[in-house]
Amino acid sequence: MHEELWAGIELKLQNAEFHLQQMERSLEPPERNAMNIALQASRAIIDTRWQRAFYAHFDAFLSAARSVPEIIQCCFGVDLGNSMMKSWFGKLPASEQARRKDFKKQFKSDYDNFRALPLGTARHISEHRTGVAPVKVTISGRFGVTYVGTPIDRLPISETRQINDPALGWMAKPIPLQPRWDDFNIEGQPLFPACQAYLSCARGLMYKARTVSQQIHGTKSLTFPPS
Repeated sequence: MHEELWAGIELKLQNAEFHLQQMERSLEPPERNAMNIALQASRAIIDTRWQRAFYAHFDAFLSAARSVPEIIQCCFGVDLGNSMMKSWFGKLPASEQARRKDFKKQFKSDYDNFRALPLGTARHISEHRTGVAPVKVTISGRFGVTYVGTPIDRLPISETRQINDPALGWMAKPIPLQPRWDDFNIEGQPLFPACQAYLSCARGLMYKARTVSQQIHGTKSLTFPPS
């Protein structure tokens, strides 16, 4: 029931999944077309600009996934976070107010547990503290150098062997520095598995909320939140 209210929540989950997929796609090597092959043959380094895309999609992923419990609370429970919502809630029928309060009470434990997840904290840091999620990428170069990057401390797009003998300068050929998905971590945990788990938890939260809503609201009417 109330599928029109669940539609927006499902959309947020789809958006989060899309941004996670785009994070993966941003790490793909340059397309093997004629121009790129010719450039690479001439020893040119092709900048895929993966860093700009990767971190932007990661931020968007965090935001979309983290919004799920808040939208559930607003659509089926009680959200008195600002004067507009307080005014709207106060005008609802008393029976709907009572049901919404009951939903919030029964949903509270799952709501709080999701909000306490590490990626929820990362989203809060990114959006409300420093503007930068605590994600790092570490790459071991081919010549014994370890490179560490963050959303603001970007990695170089290539590395070059240090040659001391000018006669061997031809060996100083730039090599692309391209990370793999398992080079990323967030506060000591592998990033991509953490994102997959967070997305799974967000979807599980929606399923739990559906069960609670069916028990409390059933087929009774619910008022759309103000837009």
